Amino acid sequence: MRRAYVEWSSGVLEIADEAPGLVVKGSNLTLAIGLRELSVRGPVEGFREHPLDRRGESKMLYIDLAFPVKGLEGRGSPLYRASADFSVGVYGIGYTRLEGVGFYLTIYPPPGALYRHIVVGEHQIAVAMIGRRQVYYMEEAGGVKKIILV
Repeated sequence: MRRAYVEWSSGVLEIADEAPGLVVKGSNLTLAIGLRELSVRGPVEGFREHPLDRRGESKMLYIDLAFPVKGLEGRGSPLYRASADFSVGVYGIGYTRLEGVGFYLTIYPPPGALYRHIVVGEHQIAVAMIGRRQVYYMEEAGGVKKIILV
């Protein structure tokens, strides 16, 4: 299992290659990413789908967070403190730190995923996908919100 740590507000985000995909952990957020589904445990306020063009070929799914994503304290020292591109397992990761603006993590999935990429920001998670994808929402025990893409 490969792990990477990136600097995040007041700590680090842990990015781990865990079956069946990728897990991003902060002190108040756990995002489990698979090829066809996402699970979010944390301060989810709501979900919104937004078309990106008039023909409906692309759309974004926004996961609004009630509170900013906080980093883990006392974990491994960050491997990345400035903008960097790296991989964890079969996922490509783009880490961007914009001084005075915030931190962003862009996750590129392997072939076969039903989304193009995921952007994790301090206040929101965005999932870019083909416009014809159907999105289903479920809530599981323990406050886990599951998003299934078809």
